[in-house]
Amino acid sequence: MDIQALEERLSILLDSEVITEKSAKICLDAFQRLVRRLGAENIEGSEMLFTHLPTAISRIERGEEIEGPIPELMEEVRQSEWFNEAMAEIRYLETIHGKPLPPEEIDYLLLHYTTVFSQNQNRSVTE
Repeated sequence: MDIQALEERLSILLDSEVITEKSAKICLDAFQRLVRRLGAENIEGSEMLFTHLPTAISRIERGEEIEGPIPELMEEVRQSEWFNEAMAEIRYLETIHGKPLPPEEIDYLLLHYTTVFSQNQNRSVTE
């Protein structure tokens, strides 16, 4: 996914009122940060991450809750070599969001971020 594809996706979600303006801005910021970290304009396999992220932020803003992924899946995610990088991105999201994210949302974001890092592992991951 590149920035143009993300902007189109966010526009559709905004027009259908699935996400909020704030969540779209946070998502764009997170995408641009990841582009810099990976050193690539096109982030492979990031569609699920950058669909889940703005919907998660919007759910949080609306006070909606979700059930987290199954524990067995999360155990696998926590063993990922990309876990620390994924957690760093989530901590950044919490900073720009201005408050902590619920554990269930963190788990889904960990799942998506570790997948994206894994699929883009041949690119440079910088701090």
